[in-house]
Amino acid sequence: MTDRDPSITFRLHNVNPRLNPAAPIYAPGPQSQNMPSQASAPPSPYLEARVSSLEEEHSNLREDVSNLTELYHNLCSSVDKLKKGHSSVTVGPSQEQGPARSHQSALKFKQELEELSREVHKSVEGVTDVDKTDGTAMSKTNGSMPPHLRGVNGASNGTGSKSLPPHLRGNNTNGTQEQLSVASLNGRLATDGPMDTITGAAVPAPEPSPPPSPATIVQQDRAIKKLSLNSWKPYYLTTLSPVSLDFEIPRDTQMTTFHPQFLEDHLAGADWSPGMKYVKGNGTCILKNRTYFMLSSETEPYLPEQPGEHCAKLTAFFNKAPEEVFGDLPDGATTYDDVPVFVEHKDSNDRPRYTYYGNYSQTRWSDRLDYDAMMTRVPQHIKEYWATELTSPLRPDWLTEELKKHFFKKPEYEGKITAAPEIDTPTEITVDEIKCNDRMAKEVRIYVEELREWEREAKMKTSMIKKQFILDSFNAADCDDPPALRLWWEYLECVDWRKDFYDLLVTLQSREAKYLK
Repeated sequence: MTDRDPSITFRLHNVNPRLNPAAPIYAPGPQSQNMPSQASAPPSPYLEARVSSLEEEHSNLREDVSNLTELYHNLCSSVDKLKKGHSSVTVGPSQEQGPARSHQSALKFKQELEELSREVHKSVEGVTDVDKTDGTAMSKTNGSMPPHLRGVNGASNGTGSKSLPPHLRGNNTNGTQEQLSVASLNGRLATDGPMDTITGAAVPAPEPSPPPSPATIVQQDRAIKKLSLNSWKPYYLTTLSPVSLDFEIPRDTQMTTFHPQFLEDHLAGADWSPGMKYVKGNGTCILKNRTYFMLSSETEPYLPEQPGEHCAKLTAFFNKAPEEVFGDLPDGATTYDDVPVFVEHKDSNDRPRYTYYGNYSQTRWSDRLDYDAMMTRVPQHIKEYWATELTSPLRPDWLTEELKKHFFKKPEYEGKITAAPEIDTPTEITVDEIKCNDRMAKEVRIYVEELREWEREAKMKTSMIKKQFILDSFNAADCDDPPALRLWWEYLECVDWRKDFYDLLVTLQSREAKYLK
């Protein structure tokens, strides 16, 4: 590319120079009027626009150099603070470089910034000379031309490597490797002309490294202790206060356990309801309320973990209270207050033994479990246990009666019932009253026949209930027909742990060796 005006035509081949070999100096003679003469090229608009563009680029480069200088000073200040240990550094697992390596990275980055600064200074302070050879204007470009201005002339300086874009250049003409590092600072260089896309290995920013000080030593992770979460309990148990005694109740591992045969022989008692024993008769009994519980942790998932804790047991049906059958107990005792509870555990030989957990009272009437509680709070093996117990041929008569009334509803009387007269001995009975009484008696006889038929069919159907029928009723909806079966909570609040009662049982058992095996 040349700087001459293409509108000016030079006709050098028509010039006939007249030279005198003997002349001491060059003194051209007069030429004819029609002979063309050599004229200097007038100022070119293209050159003026180019110069204006270079001046603007020079101003932009100056601004970029100023930004780079400011960044360089900031980095130097940061490195100095790190060396002096005045910088607050957060030590974390993502920081792996040591102080020496971080310092070397900072120095390398500083050197590259200085080289880039010198290159920019050379490019903006270089002089562009215009030579004219054979009437052709040629631009002499400095070898340190900034990257966005390189490659304007493919034949510049007689080499082709300068015309290649920076990201395609390998080695320069002198065999030295060109290192180009571009950091994303405040944005791209602003130029009026096209700018080459420069790519290169990005210089990583120096990661701050703490000084070797005890204040920044990474502490080892502390061992987290195993969390102990309280097992779920029915809500009512969480509202009860712990039992308050003048002494500490021993743990179950520190207590003497009792043989099941020993409890049966010395406490006597017969099964009254699931888990509950009652001593019939009026004879002497060491239990004032003639009642005690023998519970197993295998069939009762919400028993107390240690003696003296509150608990709840599950049941499907309730028998009548013993007081309703045998009358009230002496001294105002009841079968639901201050009752001893024994919990079964297995010994080393997998034999059942019972531990005295304290005296318990039923301080709240039972609550029926809903479907959600049956599905989420009752283990499957507990449902299997109750399905087996309810369908056992050895179940007590009262349990069979409860099953019959639950699954096969007794028909209701829907006939008329006339009000009784206000006077026990009426003087007169009208004809309408006689007709009404006859109609009522007839409807009552019909209802009695319905009851007899229901009793016969319900008794037969109850005897045919199978285990799977009970399991299906646990999963059935409340409005299904036959109706669903839900278990009940029996809340047991610990009110005492009688040491004299415990010592008495230990003494009685120690007298016979067969109970100690």
